[in-house]
Amino acid sequence: MRDLVLDAPFFQVALALTLVVAASALLYRIDRGNRHLHPGLRAGLGVLRAMTLAVLVLLLFRPVLRTEERNTSQPALIVLQDMSASILDEHPQWKDSLNQWLTALPAQEGQPGAALKAYSFGAELTPWDAESESRAPITDLSTPLELLQGQWAGRPIGAVVIATDGRFNRGRDPEAEGVRFGAPVHFIRLGDTTWRKDIRIDQLLHNDVAGLGNQFPIEVEVGSNGHAGSVGVTLSGAGIRQRQEVEVLQNGVPSKVTFLIEATKPGLQRYSVAIDEVEGEVNTSNNRRTVTVDIIERRKRILLTGPAPHPDRGAWGNALSENANYEVVQQSIDDWNPADLAGANPWNAVYFFGFDPGDNAVRKAHNEAQEAGVPMGLIVDPEADFAALAQLGLGLNFSPTRQGLTTDPKGSLNPAFPHFELDDALETMLAEVPPLVSPFGEADWGPGHTPLLYQRIGGISTEYPLLTVSQTSKGRMMVLLGEGSWRWRQVGYLRTGSHERFDELVGKVTQYLTSDPGVDRFRIDGPRLLDEDQRLTFQARVYDATLQPLQGADISLTLKDSVGSSYDFRFSSAPSGGYTLDAGRLPKGNYTWRAETDVAGQPYRQSGNVDIRGIQLELNGRPAEHDRLRRIAERTGGQTFLPEQLEDLTKTLASSASFTPELSLSERLQDLIGWKTLLYVLTLLLTLEWMARRWAGTY
Repeated sequence: MRDLVLDAPFFQVALALTLVVAASALLYRIDRGNRHLHPGLRAGLGVLRAMTLAVLVLLLFRPVLRTEERNTSQPALIVLQDMSASILDEHPQWKDSLNQWLTALPAQEGQPGAALKAYSFGAELTPWDAESESRAPITDLSTPLELLQGQWAGRPIGAVVIATDGRFNRGRDPEAEGVRFGAPVHFIRLGDTTWRKDIRIDQLLHNDVAGLGNQFPIEVEVGSNGHAGSVGVTLSGAGIRQRQEVEVLQNGVPSKVTFLIEATKPGLQRYSVAIDEVEGEVNTSNNRRTVTVDIIERRKRILLTGPAPHPDRGAWGNALSENANYEVVQQSIDDWNPADLAGANPWNAVYFFGFDPGDNAVRKAHNEAQEAGVPMGLIVDPEADFAALAQLGLGLNFSPTRQGLTTDPKGSLNPAFPHFELDDALETMLAEVPPLVSPFGEADWGPGHTPLLYQRIGGISTEYPLLTVSQTSKGRMMVLLGEGSWRWRQVGYLRTGSHERFDELVGKVTQYLTSDPGVDRFRIDGPRLLDEDQRLTFQARVYDATLQPLQGADISLTLKDSVGSSYDFRFSSAPSGGYTLDAGRLPKGNYTWRAETDVAGQPYRQSGNVDIRGIQLELNGRPAEHDRLRRIAERTGGQTFLPEQLEDLTKTLASSASFTPELSLSERLQDLIGWKTLLYVLTLLLTLEWMARRWAGTY
């Protein structure tokens, strides 16, 4: 339905049109200059002039064409199928049954199958594929529900059907979070709710990284159902074999046993843990687990120092201590020993907190570290002696407006930073955390400084550097022009529930400082240890002879598994610079990789290995939790069904009024003054009138 809307009352429009008609009549009926025209021609010309003026007058009232459209929407039936290993082991024929049921659903308008959307879930949400042989190592329902609730917000949903056993071992508890589709949620109850006799490895606790020559523990948590008594636990691998006995309880409370292992060989070392089978045990696949530990020859030693205790030093120390590759030491500048800059176990990087070169002890320590070529991080005191700072040869000259006057900038990521990548979520965190305390004045940064963070003042990102890195002949350096970053870690945790973003920033900066600059023209960053539910990703950087980022490089990577099968990949350019590769999720096992590129005719190569660890969360011996499914269904007005009751589920869906097509009305407004057609019509009317008057011998 269409109608015309004018920005004036009806009587005003009618009066204006009446005046237009009267003016046209006066022109062609009363005007003596037109009396010689034929009466029929005068009437026709009067009509043309009246139409032209009427259109122009109507445009003065801002006419809008209103169009009302009626649409019908068929409510969708959303089906989710659990594709985790526990489901496929207990119901090997279930996929065929589900596929037949989906095909047989009535598809007429107003029926459940008219708008069918089927998905599978486990480690991730994917479109339903009955031919897929994938077996998810985990069951995460909360993430798919969150994704679908966002995708279907505001769209009609008739019902949701979820086929699962209720054993969710990743993500949030959907019962606690709630299901918010605005439609009944029905469950198909898969799995077995009976307890079976079982001895299993519930959990293995160990370090991912250990130092060569050190001892490290592997703690085994043994659980049981229906069995009590002594059970043997054996650990073997890397040339060792140890065995211990542990008493397990019948009530399911786990028992623990700890093995102390000496790291004798560098590299990735695998250890197998096995517990003895007991009589009557049905599932023995959860009696064995394998762990991988990366044995490194020497951890990098990081010194955090300053003239006095400093909260930033504590925050950075906590961030670096989370990385097993670092040995972090905090001490006062008074305990500085230049002998630690060389020798068998030197510092790999030194951070100076509250850095003030006007302090003789601080300046002396800085000069000694610079002469030794040790990478440094300088967290500058806002009230430092900036005249002494200019004499250090850092490529930074700062002229304070007034000594002691400070400003409060936040940080903002440099999107063109060339040396490494940071998660985009860090930018969000930096906008929310408190500002630093920085000196107020003019800073002259030398060309060797590359900004990682710019100053954000009053919510506006500026081009004034806040944190920079540089590469000189005497080593790498970082400068942070301000204090108070401890608040970033603290408030970041309050915002996100994790220190991950701040720790990533500190870790990436430290990794850059301590890496070998000689191999930086081609650099590959990738994990050495990964769980099988995680995606294998690599980041690459390529630099020209001046160590400037090189775009357009062709980087290939060959991934080879333990049986010799190889897979070829190519890196693609990342939006933030550099190159990235997503190899997806891979089966558990050990893989080696080799990356190659060519810069100005010179080949560069990097290689490494990665161990994909298996996950046995689906083999923990827990029975299906159908009671949980019933509670979720009842809260949404849904029901639960057994696999044999698919016909009953179809009848329940078909008999509900939830799939009746919904009628929606939409209104579209179009401003007629923007119509080009009106311009053409007006031009045509005026042209016809002019041609007729010329033909009649008048103007």
